[in-house]
Amino acid sequence: MKNNKKLNDGCIKIFKFLNLLYEDNAEYDKVLEIFKGENETPKENIQVTLNRYINTLKVFGIKIEKENTKYKIQNSIYSMNFTDADLKAISILTEYIQHFPNKKLSAQMQNFLGKLELRMNNSDKNTLNSLLTTNEYDFSFYYSNIREQIIQCEKICSERQFITITYIKNNEKLKCRGVLKEVIYGSKTVSIKVYNSEKHTNLDIPINNILSITSLPQVAGQVEMPMTVVFKLKGRLAKTYKLKENEISKGYDEEGRLIIVNNDESWDKLSQRLLRYTDCCEIISPKNLREEMIKLISDTIKNYETGEE
Repeated sequence: MKNNKKLNDGCIKIFKFLNLLYEDNAEYDKVLEIFKGENETPKENIQVTLNRYINTLKVFGIKIEKENTKYKIQNSIYSMNFTDADLKAISILTEYIQHFPNKKLSAQMQNFLGKLELRMNNSDKNTLNSLLTTNEYDFSFYYSNIREQIIQCEKICSERQFITITYIKNNEKLKCRGVLKEVIYGSKTVSIKVYNSEKHTNLDIPINNILSITSLPQVAGQVEMPMTVVFKLKGRLAKTYKLKENEISKGYDEEGRLIIVNNDESWDKLSQRLLRYTDCCEIISPKNLREEMIKLISDTIKNYETGEE
């Protein structure tokens, strides 16, 4: 009876673990809680038990890897048969989904594609990876009315020259100096990603809003191209936050705050998202963006105070 009870307990733990994995919610602390058992057990002993279960699952063909603070399942218990046409369609959707203007829909579709990939065997995965690295799909045929502007921007992008760009934002005429990094095709508009060398930020500017672009003789180097923003999250948000495609986690600091490194996201979009996290978020670097965020919050508070009066 004791052996049966022990066997049943082990099966329940495996099913709970698999459930978290399939929900992409297998945070390290949650997984340890499953394998802790009825009595308090030293953390290192729980880890030994967990490793034993993971190795057992590998025997049955289920591969599990730990990424930062989360366990992720690499394949499913069973696979589906995908035709070449299926894989080509998935590769096109994977490529195009990155440019969806609706970020919520984009995240949902990425989650769906992730579940499809779990059902692929190794041969189908290799075929899909080959399609993703060799495809040259051109979605610009949707925008024939601004084809000349697109060609001009793609040419400047390939030449990697510094530019001065004049554009309209919120009915205001703005100008910046920087590097054109890429042309981004959305479902309703085409934008360019520009690295503003004066503010060290990325800007997404719709091509329709551009008034003029002037190429400068200076060529950009690799050091001048990327933008990295480090911020910390605290409270419940630190435990439930899901990393975006362009983010990595550096774990928790001594106060339990989650450290996030965001690479190459447009500052306009990133700042809007971080503002929604209110006092649960703090920008650490770069200094100029931290100061800009503080000023933005202060100005917003002043507007509310003025409204109350």
